[in-house]
Amino acid sequence: MAKLLDIPYPFPKWEDFTNMHDYFDAQDKALEEIPEDRLYSSPVADGQAMYFIVSDNPLVLRHIPFGDAYQLPYAHVRGLRLSDINLHRQMTNLFK
Repeated sequence: MAKLLDIPYPFPKWEDFTNMHDYFDAQDKALEEIPEDRLYSSPVADGQAMYFIVSDNPLVLRHIPFGDAYQLPYAHVRGLRLSDINLHRQMTNLFK
């Protein structure tokens, strides 16, 4: 079972930029700097809920406020296991 940290991953904030283009560029760059094996994302509405994997054992996640900053329901996060994340990655890689 996963634990969710209360403090979101440090990510660029809209208030720190004067235009939208620079903001989105900064978010894209920050996301690219996160190692792929430390990133978990899951579809929500018309976007993605994104999490940084702080620890594998025990599984600890930290929300990444990317784009619309969608989040999974807490009960969903709490029930995640590392094996669920690995299976999700395998299935996602089939379509790359």
